[in-house]
Amino acid sequence: MSALKLNIYRAISTKVEGSIEKNYHETMRVPGNVPYVVDNLWEWKRPEEYACRRFSAYASPTPELALKAAGGGTAYAVELKGSYKLCQLRGIEDSRYHFDCKKLKKRLLTLLKEETKKDWISLPLKEKKEIGNLWIPCLTKKDIEELFNNNKILNQIKNKIFDAIEYWNHVVLIKDDPSDIDSKGELFFQANDGYLLHSIK
Repeated sequence: MSALKLNIYRAISTKVEGSIEKNYHETMRVPGNVPYVVDNLWEWKRPEEYACRRFSAYASPTPELALKAAGGGTAYAVELKGSYKLCQLRGIEDSRYHFDCKKLKKRLLTLLKEETKKDWISLPLKEKKEIGNLWIPCLTKKDIEELFNNNKILNQIKNKIFDAIEYWNHVVLIKDDPSDIDSKGELFFQANDGYLLHSIK
């Protein structure tokens, strides 16, 4: 998509007049607000055309929400350049508040207990370690698929836990229409050609 300025905002500690140019970084960010296991399961089910949260910059639909999300600083309007993927979690200002963060962990533990007929952390070390790998930060889709396919217990619950992941049901891919953005939901984007932050007059 071509350069685009939408009603999206980011807050940073720097305060300048004019514009700040930001480059795309090809380094994964470990999630700070979402449990590792939940982040891994979200990535496992992420539609390919949607932005990857680990490589995304985060934004808000209003300057006020951007300041709240950043804990202060200065809010800037975002202009996306060149190729990008822009998504919004509808109606929820931060992914940490999505009900998957609690519900999905509980569902996983319940399924493990049902499958093993006991608390999975009481399993032999080898099996416990294999299952525990789901809690390693920033697993890829391939990593997660291998874990579920290569461990008998995980393989038995694979379809049930996949169906329990609801995060992407509440995320929309934003095209080039500003009216597609609601006034509350968290935004995240991969801007492969970078983006600009413009001071707000």
